[in-house]
Amino acid sequence: MTEREHTPLRFRHFSAYGLASIGKVAVEMMLQLYLLDFYIRLLGLEPILAGAAFVVAIVWDAISDIIVSAGLMHARKKKLLYTTVILFGAIILAGSSYLLFAVEPVESQLHLFLQLLLAYVFVNTGMTLVDLPQTSMSAELSPRSNERNKLLGFKMGMSIIGLMVGTVLPGLLLLLKGDSESSVIASRTDSGAIIAFLVVITSVLTVAGLRNRDRESTEHREIKIPDLREALSILKIKTFREVLYATLIAAVGRTINSALAFIYYRLVLNLSEKSVSLVILPVFMLSIIASIPFWIALSKRYGKARPAWMSVGTLGVMGIVAYPILPEGMVLPVLFVSILGGILCGAVFLVDSMIIDLIDQDENESGKRKESLFFAIQKFILKASRAVSVLFITGCLKIFDLNVADEQTGFMEKWIIIGLFGFAVGLCFVASSYYLKKTESHF
Repeated sequence: MTEREHTPLRFRHFSAYGLASIGKVAVEMMLQLYLLDFYIRLLGLEPILAGAAFVVAIVWDAISDIIVSAGLMHARKKKLLYTTVILFGAIILAGSSYLLFAVEPVESQLHLFLQLLLAYVFVNTGMTLVDLPQTSMSAELSPRSNERNKLLGFKMGMSIIGLMVGTVLPGLLLLLKGDSESSVIASRTDSGAIIAFLVVITSVLTVAGLRNRDRESTEHREIKIPDLREALSILKIKTFREVLYATLIAAVGRTINSALAFIYYRLVLNLSEKSVSLVILPVFMLSIIASIPFWIALSKRYGKARPAWMSVGTLGVMGIVAYPILPEGMVLPVLFVSILGGILCGAVFLVDSMIIDLIDQDENESGKRKESLFFAIQKFILKASRAVSVLFITGCLKIFDLNVADEQTGFMEKWIIIGLFGFAVGLCFVASSYYLKKTESHF
């Protein structure tokens, strides 16, 4: 479909495209913040068994991106709609998310291990079946760059809403149930059920809102499947490699940042978890949402690469400068940094938009559409780098006890946290900015 033949997307299309991200990201946040604690501390699963289940699930998650990508290309050739795959993935994701948290303490370690392992593997499978076709679809719904930016902007905005739901919901339910261990378990189980329902509702709305546009894009395009040599050739695209380098390095920084956020605020700044979860993080997320129209406007005027590398680089410098000097016990300075950081993070969706442009360029040269493969490689890089980052963080943090009281945190321990949370993360973002800047002539 050429730009001249293209019927402009309407608000309902943009909003429908992003809605599936609410439920999907809410599940992701539940997994990141609560899953390990739920199985080890509350249910009594041995840490070594929980770790083994996590490793298997993460490895499968990375591999499944490539498998699903190849399957999507063949499915599209047979006119299978992306929206059909999203609906199928949502059913798997919702059911397995519910089962992941719908468990009572039992004596059998094998029972807990198998439930965690199988449910987590199916959660990751469902997540891939929702996320990969949703992301790939942005390359087909419109040939216009500004509309694609809006699609990805809506996706990011809805993702922040999902992030807030997955972060806050278990705590809100716990306020209603009390502080006993059984109440904590019940709050996690009920949160899993509510978020599973949210996954189904948001994905159905995405499918309903985009079904016709998805069908039109399939009917107007002859889909040719690349062979293995042609598929691997996308790694020879220099600009794509530079985007991947930037993605990998930034993912390392983001993983370290998210893993150490509560530790930094609690042990270094002496802030309560209530202040962080109910004030600082929501302000940060809202700042991201509010900044998206600003970055869309900048990308129209200056292209995509320049706002992207400048925002990522500035974010890195801000972390290096600000986090070591923030005063203890004061929320307002942290809020200011959170607002600025959220605004700078709002430009992240431009990287996905840059990849979509590369997909179009590759199709013009090869005559074959490979959007799911491009995004599968990007997501494989993201997940692999996050796994390595988690291992790195675990090794670094073994040199001090994370369970010590705030007032007992030593000078050296605080600076180790600052070094990782501020300097290491900041340098990752600066390095990522360098590779994004190298793409400026192409975007």
